Amino acid sequence: MLYMRQRKILRTFKSKLTVAILACFFFVSIPSFFIIFSYMNSLVFAQNSRINRQWVSAAVEDVNDSLSAVIDAVSWGCFNDSVLSSMKLTAPLSSSQTLSILETQKIAAAYMTASPAWDDLNKIIFFNREGVFFEYTKNRYGALEDYELLIDRMDNSGISFSPGSYVALSIGTTLNSPYEDALLAYGRMDSADAYIYAELDMSIFDPVFTDASVDNVYLRDLVTGKTYPSAIDERMLDSSQYLEESFSLLIPDVEVVYFEDRNPMTVSSVYGLSMFIILLAGSTLLVLVVSFITSKYLTRSTTRLVRYMKDLAENEDYGSVDPSIEEGDDEIANIGKSVNAMSLSIAHLLESNEKLYDEKRETELSMLQMQVNPHFLYNTLETIHYLAQLQKADGIASMSRGLSHLLKNIAKGNAERIPLRDEIGLVKEYDEIQQVRYMGMYEIVYDIPDELYDYKIQKFTLQPLVENAIFHGIEPSGKCGTITVSARRDDTFLYVEVLDDGVGMNDEEISHVFDEKVHFKGNMTGVGIRNIRERIKLYYGDECDLTYESEKGVYTKAVVRIFLEKEGQ
Repeated sequence: MLYMRQRKILRTFKSKLTVAILACFFFVSIPSFFIIFSYMNSLVFAQNSRINRQWVSAAVEDVNDSLSAVIDAVSWGCFNDSVLSSMKLTAPLSSSQTLSILETQKIAAAYMTASPAWDDLNKIIFFNREGVFFEYTKNRYGALEDYELLIDRMDNSGISFSPGSYVALSIGTTLNSPYEDALLAYGRMDSADAYIYAELDMSIFDPVFTDASVDNVYLRDLVTGKTYPSAIDERMLDSSQYLEESFSLLIPDVEVVYFEDRNPMTVSSVYGLSMFIILLAGSTLLVLVVSFITSKYLTRSTTRLVRYMKDLAENEDYGSVDPSIEEGDDEIANIGKSVNAMSLSIAHLLESNEKLYDEKRETELSMLQMQVNPHFLYNTLETIHYLAQLQKADGIASMSRGLSHLLKNIAKGNAERIPLRDEIGLVKEYDEIQQVRYMGMYEIVYDIPDELYDYKIQKFTLQPLVENAIFHGIEPSGKCGTITVSARRDDTFLYVEVLDDGVGMNDEEISHVFDEKVHFKGNMTGVGIRNIRERIKLYYGDECDLTYESEKGVYTKAVVRIFLEKEGQ
């Protein structure tokens, strides 16, 4: 816990140093801010007033650009040949005329989609007084009664177009409920008694309401006196308190109005105080940075040591040393030397423990392997085979020969893992022995793709599984059976399965399948399936395993799952 004590000492020293610097700052610097407060007030007011006017002016230009795009879009419809041809038709329409109307609607939709006015468009309707109309909707729905509503509105609103103009803009309400404020654009077609109605959301005025970054900005209709987005506060209409400045829009009789507070003291108390707070906060931040840099410089060696000890404890990267923590001739440098020495000592200890673990693992593997390598019986079995041939005992001769070959292959070489083809060879030799005993009571079928024979498997893994299939699956059933040895693979694992159609097991029996004392006494090798499982996990790790699945009276299947390892790798 040495590094934790060092961190605590370091934090205390840094805190005291920072407090001392901040105390000097506040007692000396804060009075200076009050001296320049009044001067800053006047500067901020003048600068803020100029910037606000520029913002509002720029926002009005953005809105006029959008209004110009609306005028262009409606003007296009007033002079487009396809639109004009469609609007010269009269109702009722023939099928070919209806198709022509639909094609014109597609053309209009394609144009509006590409128009800058698209984002704010509620709907656009093309219509004549002969009962022919079509519309395209975006932000609002369309209805069949839109045509009648438009005709009534045209007749009752007294919409007029200035000389030479084909588009009239105004602010009104939407055609359908819910009724909301909207920008309305009417267009008239010169060569046909037809019109265009475009309805746009009031979001088209967002640049002056939200993007201008200033308050007290409104739209005002000079004819009706109505203001948007809300009524003007009556205090702002007092010219002695607020300065009113208007900006022209492309909408006739509608303007943008900005109200600016005339009282310097009010502005000063808001903006000047804000500037004072900003300066104070900035200066405080600057002092904090300076104090941090100063304390960091004064405690750099201690900081390096604490950081190194923390990294060493968290990452456990023992064996690495940091020469920088040994720089100097003070107490911190001496501690740094001790910490580096401790890191090397721990690394050496861990390396020793790892070697001991590896030696223990190799010893356990060797002991398990010795249980499945009974090669000391090889010569004795050869003698038995010779005597059986002399005495014409063919069964004994065949069994001793098969067992001799089996043990010879087991004893041959020191490899822990052998190709699957060699392991299958051991199973076949074992099968030759058991066929003499069981006289064809069972049959072994091999379903292994040729390309899998080169993959390695731990030696003497499958024979005990086949043995258990005979003794505990086929034999208790009292009838002939089949044992299937198959293999398959995926991207990571090799799967080898031993399936028998014997008596099977229930769930309780499966749960005890690796308890050798209960189930697998007296098998030929003396090594049960628990031995196989332990060998697999010792060598490959917990991701590999031997598992069983079964159904009572139907089948039992043992599955070996090991990592892919090809011969020659």
